Amino acid sequence: MSEPNDPNDPKHDRPIDERMRDEDGPPEKVDVNAMHAPIMREKLEPRDGFEPIPIWLVTVFGALLFWGGWYLATYSGGWRSDVFDEDPEARRIVQASGPPKPVDPLVRGEKLFTGNCTSCHGVNGLGQPGVYPPLAGSEWVLEHPDRIRRILLHGLEGPVTVRGAMFNNAMPAFGVKLKDEQIAAVLTYVRHAWGNNAGPITPEEVAAARAETAGRDVPFSADELMGP
Repeated sequence: MSEPNDPNDPKHDRPIDERMRDEDGPPEKVDVNAMHAPIMREKLEPRDGFEPIPIWLVTVFGALLFWGGWYLATYSGGWRSDVFDEDPEARRIVQASGPPKPVDPLVRGEKLFTGNCTSCHGVNGLGQPGVYPPLAGSEWVLEHPDRIRRILLHGLEGPVTVRGAMFNNAMPAFGVKLKDEQIAAVLTYVRHAWGNNAGPITPEEVAAARAETAGRDVPFSADELMGP
């Protein structure tokens, strides 16, 4: 018995449909289109949301973009900070009043003294008997302002006589902690408060004292300050 696809078979050269008909009877008719129809339906691309944008909507968006660009170009004010002010009335008041007034050195000096000096010299400037010298009526405060400038910049250590009383303690240096303007304000306040009546100390004078003693890294002694 020959194989169905045997090339030596005399039926091999006959059309496939005739061979199938001889072997299996008449071929079965199949509707190929009906078989592929469900598959083709599943492969159809969804169309919802892909509709073209209406021309009138494109025109509206274009007009809005054009108007926004024109508005920003016309009313941006160069994007200056003084143009976009939440309270323009307050700004006008500040401009009318002129530049801010400088802080009173006495007010500033009192705040600095309260925050840095009252623990030793007291709010009233009387110090602590036998421990810390007074500043009220002190010859060290009222006389020779160059001495007190140097004391505040670099500190004071060792015995010192103030108003006839001996004190032997240490005062810290404030030159690193405070700026020239701050030291000048403290000294001005000290020379003016508690009945003291001495002239003010300027930041320029403090800066000059700082430059003269720039290489110093230890406190002064009373003998050094009172020497020639």
